[in-house]
Amino acid sequence: MSGIVFIALKQPSTFSDHTLVDFSNEAITQQIEAKDATYKIEDGILIINNGFAKHESGVVIYEGNENSWNLEGMYTIEAEVANLGDEFIQVEMFVGDNVDDKGLIRWYCSDYVDLEPGESGVITVPLAWSPWVFDPQPKQYPGMRGMFGMLKRDVTTIDEITFNSRYSSKENTFAIKKLSAKTELAKRKAEEVVPFVDEFGQSKYTNWKGKIHSMDELKESIRIEEKDYNEHKEAPYRSKFGGHISDIQFEVKGHFYTQKYQGKWWLVDPEGHLFWSSGLNCVNSNSMTTGVTGREELFSYLPESDDPLQMFYGKSTWKPLGFYQQFDEYKTFNFYESNLFRKYGDDWKEKFGELANKRIKSWGMNTIGFVSDKRTIEAHKNPYVGSVWIMDTKKIEGSNGYWGKFHDVFASDFKSKVKASVQSQSLGANDPWCIGYFVDNEMSWGNIGSLSMATLKSPEDQPAKKVFISDLKSKYKKIEKLNKQWSTDYSSWKDMLKNTSPQLGEGSKEDIYAFYKKIAETYFKTIHDELVIVAPNQLYLGCRFAWGNNKIVMKSAAQYCDILSFNKYEYSVKHVSLPEDVDMPILIGEFHFGAIDRGSFHPGVKAAKSQNDRGEKYVKYIQSALNHPNIIGAHWFQYTDQPLTGRGDGENYNVGLIDVTDQPYQEVVDHFREINYQLYDYRLGKVNN
Repeated sequence: MSGIVFIALKQPSTFSDHTLVDFSNEAITQQIEAKDATYKIEDGILIINNGFAKHESGVVIYEGNENSWNLEGMYTIEAEVANLGDEFIQVEMFVGDNVDDKGLIRWYCSDYVDLEPGESGVITVPLAWSPWVFDPQPKQYPGMRGMFGMLKRDVTTIDEITFNSRYSSKENTFAIKKLSAKTELAKRKAEEVVPFVDEFGQSKYTNWKGKIHSMDELKESIRIEEKDYNEHKEAPYRSKFGGHISDIQFEVKGHFYTQKYQGKWWLVDPEGHLFWSSGLNCVNSNSMTTGVTGREELFSYLPESDDPLQMFYGKSTWKPLGFYQQFDEYKTFNFYESNLFRKYGDDWKEKFGELANKRIKSWGMNTIGFVSDKRTIEAHKNPYVGSVWIMDTKKIEGSNGYWGKFHDVFASDFKSKVKASVQSQSLGANDPWCIGYFVDNEMSWGNIGSLSMATLKSPEDQPAKKVFISDLKSKYKKIEKLNKQWSTDYSSWKDMLKNTSPQLGEGSKEDIYAFYKKIAETYFKTIHDELVIVAPNQLYLGCRFAWGNNKIVMKSAAQYCDILSFNKYEYSVKHVSLPEDVDMPILIGEFHFGAIDRGSFHPGVKAAKSQNDRGEKYVKYIQSALNHPNIIGAHWFQYTDQPLTGRGDGENYNVGLIDVTDQPYQEVVDHFREINYQLYDYRLGKVNN
């Protein structure tokens, strides 16, 4: 059976009646929509035979009544699922449909589970940002991705739940055994909701171990950390650059390079020692900057003009998403930097860099990651990566993406813009401490061919569109021949240039894919050629793939990058793979785990239950990376938490190893040491793994 089929949802009559779907009821065949899938029901279990040709191939389960499904009072939705196939899959659940243009709210109400063949698991989606909510719900306070006491969406109007196999590239089979609402939400009166930020930038809603209540406690935290540091200064058997001191020795080149050894890829440090990059992103103090304009009521304390802490006000124009897009410029404050000043005085900037470098070594790490502080880098205490953004380029107008439109690599000034960007951001060129350069971040490559389609949707003056049509003219000569192949009806090449609503047949795929490949190859080659000129001894680390990990893009990158980088927010990277004919090193550019047990409102991209669980998940993630033959490093995002009230795009995640008062999360860093202190023995197979 395929096409449109349906499942009835059973609304709970009381909180003791949590089952949402009765798969044993024959009427369920009225309310499932199958998308590139077929299904059957056996013994009260829904079994989906899933394709992979469409986005989110799987099933949509609709509410069975005419009214929307009311989940008021419930904290989580849970699905018991199983992998019935013979390959690893990720089964994903979305509670509700899209209600915003970026799909953020739908993402907030989703999660997935990793399943090996034959394995079962539970997907859990919280419907609120905390286990309790304000009743009644206050107004939405802007500029934050999440906030305690608030529902993630209107839970009285949910009428669909979607299941799919995430990023699948093969047919697969999974089962849904049970779908339930779980856990009743506690309620608090909506009194004194604001202000909720105290003088140190912490939440007032809860108390926790390590929360700062006074200047005396803030100062005492220095002594506590010093004691811990003196007991854990550095992992043993580390070279000057953090490599592995052993009888394994390679050529001394004076800079980092890649090497395959015993079937696994490695970096080699400038002194010829094996090196595996355990890194930390955003080692800077400005990641804690938060917007104040239009949100003054959120803060119980903001410094007046005669307060020494007023120096930590600033101005920002960075607003890629969210509330601050309405402002040309907005006022900011940095509670983290103000706390550094309170703790360390006028030398707080120097102390920040000194502490960061000491902490990285103490936690068993060896790399300062993407977008980090220049002063900290130039101290030459730890190796680092360079960060380059290609700036001021013309974009493909028909494209779209989470962080913006894609570069038009065929614009006449693209090469000069790349050259200027590389030269102006060349910190690390020919410095032996610099491993190499990441260039750009999380670009929206989309599905295979998507940028070609975006080019055809662009206006007639789009340089990429002119190049694409020129290529097609060279191939087909006459528009009639192209029309026949593409099943189109353009009256002329000029008509095709003017058209911004392409309707193409299957016969266009070869050309669409070919131009997509040309875009990718031109992008990577242009950057490679400029990097070689400016920094011949540094490695090209790629563009930090996040979403568009298709074979065409990866193969194009592999021609010009020394290392392919992926931002992989997963619980494991065991199944990270490259195209069959590509064998090269991989660097994980970002990952993290967050929790809400220490006052933060949002756990980040991958949630943990507690600070201890964050650390345990880190250990398992790094173990999976160390066991992977291609992965030569993994960089945690990020050094500090994000501000409670959000950065310029609203992110306010508990993802740091350091909180807003500059205190390490002790349980987390203890686990970091646990795996990082045995990093090389684990990679070399000298400890049980």
